[in-house]
Amino acid sequence: MEKVSRSEQKRRFKLIEAAAKELSVLGDSELIKLPGSDRLKHEIEAVRKTKGGARKRQIKYVAKILQEEPVDGILSFLQQIRGSKLEENRFHRTTEKLRDAIIDDALQEYENCLKGSRQMEIDWHSEVIRQTMNTLPVIDEHEIRRSAHQYARNRNKTHYRELFRLLKAAAEKKRRIPPEQP
Repeated sequence: MEKVSRSEQKRRFKLIEAAAKELSVLGDSELIKLPGSDRLKHEIEAVRKTKGGARKRQIKYVAKILQEEPVDGILSFLQQIRGSKLEENRFHRTTEKLRDAIIDDALQEYENCLKGSRQMEIDWHSEVIRQTMNTLPVIDEHEIRRSAHQYARNRNKTHYRELFRLLKAAAEKKRRIPPEQP
């Protein structure tokens, strides 16, 4: 299990709090369709009845309840109903973190090669790329390796952006393909 920094925990809570704020302005017909528990819906109704500081506290409480529920369905719901960008922002951040993990791995390998007075191979052993291939099987492994390798060697931002573009395209493709039925 990955260790999550306090800053990352705060960012995640801010995302959930923004979703809670958007949920608080849903109409009755939209609230009925919300994929969430009855407790969540009841607390959202309570937010509507409050004003000022009490409203802010109630929104934080709704965010706390949201942390206990599967957020993916709720973010997708908000995106469909209200055109929310929360799910898109979350997707973008996840792709950035994946790119940074691959870059960090490539930089570490490059440093190890420099210490050992050897050339960095384009097909170096990378657990991060192997995990990425398991997560995003549609990705072109050679292009990912090439971009990460080139960035590690010369720190050219073009390769950094290219790596992000490749990861994002593969992740979007995976998002559009429905899961296989057993």
